[in-house]
Amino acid sequence: MSPQALLPSPGDSPPAQQQAAPQQDQAGGSALELLDSFLAVQRERAAAYRRFDAAFRAYLQNGAEGPYRHVMGQLTAQFQDCSRRVLSVEAALQSTGQDEAAALLRAVQENEREKLRLTLALQALKAAHAQQRFSWQHEEAAVAAAASLAPGVADLLQGHLCRVGCVHEAPTDEPTQAEYAGAVRESYQLLQGTITAISEALEEVQQLQTDLLEQ
Repeated sequence: MSPQALLPSPGDSPPAQQQAAPQQDQAGGSALELLDSFLAVQRERAAAYRRFDAAFRAYLQNGAEGPYRHVMGQLTAQFQDCSRRVLSVEAALQSTGQDEAAALLRAVQENEREKLRLTLALQALKAAHAQQRFSWQHEEAAVAAAASLAPGVADLLQGHLCRVGCVHEAPTDEPTQAEYAGAVRESYQLLQGTITAISEALEEVQQLQTDLLEQ
């Protein structure tokens, strides 16, 4: 099993990034006002991610899934609304001939979708590890415990770990420890790439604002 196999397909858009409806009201205002509206949405997204991260960290610490799922449900609706508003601003910019600005918003929107997909993938991987769902985690714990026992007992336990029929025998579709580590590492790298792309696009949007002010 390759590390890529542990990640969701890029074509599988998370529910939180799907459009709420096929028809939307188009945002109004000048190009400057539209860009201000877009940047306000991005600030809202950043705050939502901070809340999402805090909820997930609390879930890892206390194992209480209910509050985490509650926050996830709330943020799903919030991310949907953010996407709807950005698409509305993009359409308004296109209608006023601001094609460059509209293209930047489209790039941000696509990277935000990928950012959410990778964030959810990382959370799923971390949650599985925290809950010790992998057989190799139990082997590590048993070996560590055996190391503190008398030599004869330690040897007996070590031998048991490798026997067929052990209660912790790995399922055939379970990733190895190396595959898990590779998937986490790759997810972090891809996530950093999307964050960088979003930041660069936002810098270009801010430069467009400056140019419009000077006109």
